[in-house]
Amino acid sequence: MKLFTKWKFSIGILLLPILSVYAQDCDCAESLEKTINTYEADYSLFQYKVTDQNRALYVAHTNVMREKAQKTVSLTDCKLILEQWLDFFRDGHNYVSISAPVELNNEEFPISLTQFKSDYVQSKYDLNPLLGIWQSRGYTVAIVPSPNSIEKAKQFVGVVLESNKDSWNKNDLKFKLTHDFGSTYSAELMMSDHSPKSTKALQISKGRLMFEGAKDEWNKVWPESDLEQTPSEVTLKFNEFHFTEVDGIPYLRFPDFYSVDDKHVDSIMRANHNKLVAADFIIVDVRDNGGGNDSTYYPILPYILSGPIQIPNSGLWMSEGNIQQFFDSSDLKGKPIADFTDEERELYNHIMSLKGTAFFQENEYAYTYKPDTLYANPKKVILLSAGAGSSGETFVYRANQSDKVVVYGQNTGGVVDGFNGLSTDIGCFKLTYPSSFRSRDVQENPIDPYGIAPDVYVDPEIDVLSYAIEHMRQLIKNERTD
Repeated sequence: MKLFTKWKFSIGILLLPILSVYAQDCDCAESLEKTINTYEADYSLFQYKVTDQNRALYVAHTNVMREKAQKTVSLTDCKLILEQWLDFFRDGHNYVSISAPVELNNEEFPISLTQFKSDYVQSKYDLNPLLGIWQSRGYTVAIVPSPNSIEKAKQFVGVVLESNKDSWNKNDLKFKLTHDFGSTYSAELMMSDHSPKSTKALQISKGRLMFEGAKDEWNKVWPESDLEQTPSEVTLKFNEFHFTEVDGIPYLRFPDFYSVDDKHVDSIMRANHNKLVAADFIIVDVRDNGGGNDSTYYPILPYILSGPIQIPNSGLWMSEGNIQQFFDSSDLKGKPIADFTDEERELYNHIMSLKGTAFFQENEYAYTYKPDTLYANPKKVILLSAGAGSSGETFVYRANQSDKVVVYGQNTGGVVDGFNGLSTDIGCFKLTYPSSFRSRDVQENPIDPYGIAPDVYVDPEIDVLSYAIEHMRQLIKNERTD
């Protein structure tokens, strides 16, 4: 009998909004203790993250966080304490969100677009290419000298002029920048829910600004003299799934594996089948792909695999808390044990016997997967994978078993060894943690936190797409010559 085939479970990674708040009814020290207890008992990778070799380091880290929690009152500051404690595990599938009643705490800076453009001329703002009007998905901001700083040549603010986000209004402060050196800035970026994040910013050119750790690029839209050439379709649609051609080469972009489903991807592959099988090579771009549903990418596997691949069988951490959540997500939720059928009682008893173990439903390490169809062409595949995590990394792991595939860029994100997120509310906060194992050997052969290395490393400052195309053409030319 397959253990979980007869029950319907709904398990997924959840990330809820975080807000800048203050609450007197939440005790941070108590919240930290609940967080520690939850992760030590239910987090699937805890036993691999905390070992005899580093246990003393973990205990010291935990004690430092306990001392800080004793002095913390603000929910926002307490959330930072909990997140800092979680940093020890270096696992991007661990989340903390505020579940207590909250209020937004916005900073505002009234600004007139007419006055700003007048000041731009009179105050010679054109001498600093940072100043002007910028856009990123859903936001238009004016970057101006900070009104509260005596060092106006060093400190700047980004003020919202327009936004299509319900929680953002005109004059809200989107970010603060302090000039470090060259084109780099220390930054405080207000996330989509107004929670502040300390990071770094880099002005790549007159018209491009990037925040470290944020996927979306800011582009300057005024004044016109600072505007760059019209960006390519790859750049314009980098944050959405699309098919296009780059120098006649089929290009598929997956920013994630949840915004479109496998049926949509399959329709795109069918519509462009003749181009795909006629190409010497194609490009699949999963840079910064945060994951989603593995089934999304299955329609492209016939084009990129050269033969069968091995997929490790995953397992579940059967803690008491996790088992209870599995029951709560099943068809047996709320059903008294006395009312169980014989089959349900047998299954229930078997599950309870697994408490405190790592359960793998299959005895074999992996199973063999082969699509019903494998196309001989394209002969090669460029795979761009820097920063991909979760099922984005699962895809890279599987695709890289193909003789066709060459991976370019930098390491993936290192967020895949634990998955299947369960959430528990501890009063003022909601905790989300992995309950599963990617494979039996995550301790001996971990992918987290360093990720999967590329076949060809490309410095982040270099245009990896252009280089990969140039390199692949040379590789194919050399193979034909040989």
